Amino acid sequence: DRMAALATLSLHAAPERARALADFYARYAADALVIDKWFALQAMIPQPDTLDQVRALTAHAAFSLANPNRVRALIGVFAQANPTQFNRADGAGYDFIADTLLTLDPKNPQVAARLATAFRSWRTMEVGRRAKAQAALERIKAVPGLSRDLADIVQRALG
Repeated sequence: DRMAALATLSLHAAPERARALADFYARYAADALVIDKWFALQAMIPQPDTLDQVRALTAHAAFSLANPNRVRALIGVFAQANPTQFNRADGAGYDFIADTLLTLDPKNPQVAARLATAFRSWRTMEVGRRAKAQAALERIKAVPGLSRDLADIVQRALG
């Protein structure tokens, strides 16, 4: 019930949202699965400031790129369950995910490859977004020493 109420409140840019999110975290900080949901909930908010919030959450004490569940909860949910912000017209969502993939790939190529699948639909976007997504994919592809896992997904997306 608390998660459902928080999810509803999170869709509104009200001052109560920040307090409710902070209270929810304080209440459930010891429960890893609930905190994963807390991260995911924030990554799904379809508002223009969500990318900034996701970036800020990557510096949160409970977040670590070494924790695959946290990466999927925050970064994966942003890329795969927030189409309005991942596919922003300015390309910032694509760039953020590309940067994250390049940071994550040497540590966990399987998770990086899985996250890269968010780019599968880039060809269905309008021309401007399509160009920005392709540029992000080409930037990833150009990195020397890319893992076989990530390179395969990127190549398939571009192919």
